Amino acid sequence: MVKADPIISIRVLQGGVENHFGYNASYRKVWFAKQRVIARIYGDWEKSYNELPRWLFAMQMYLSGTWVQLVTQLWPASTDTVMFHRVFWMFSPCVEAFKHCKPLISIDGTHLYAQDGNANILPIAFAVVEDETKEAWSFFLSYLREHVTPQLGV
Repeated sequence: MVKADPIISIRVLQGGVENHFGYNASYRKVWFAKQRVIARIYGDWEKSYNELPRWLFAMQMYLSGTWVQLVTQLWPASTDTVMFHRVFWMFSPCVEAFKHCKPLISIDGTHLYAQDGNANILPIAFAVVEDETKEAWSFFLSYLREHVTPQLGV
């Protein structure tokens, strides 16, 4: 059931276990079982996190002009464990194409794009942040200004 619908609720899974096996599993047991199934299907969080810098480095190596800024922070309960905090990236072809677009950027909470003279949409830069906070917007907009739109009038 989890493979078909990874966001399936624990309550639905509990019902499936009870219907199929006649066993009333606790919420906690089903939650842990779902986490193990998700890790088996998609890989676990630690393994995915440990691969992230390698993926970002590969983007920079094979997509000339790509710029990436990965920000980590210390895990609160440990002084030797780091965790993902934020990442910003942009692709050089998008930045080059932006030079031929209207000098206007549209931003909402999920998308950042420009429009060319034919009203086609061009993605410019990308980020994954913890939340829409003042600090996260500052992080994003400062790298956007530095690496995508250093020209005046945008």
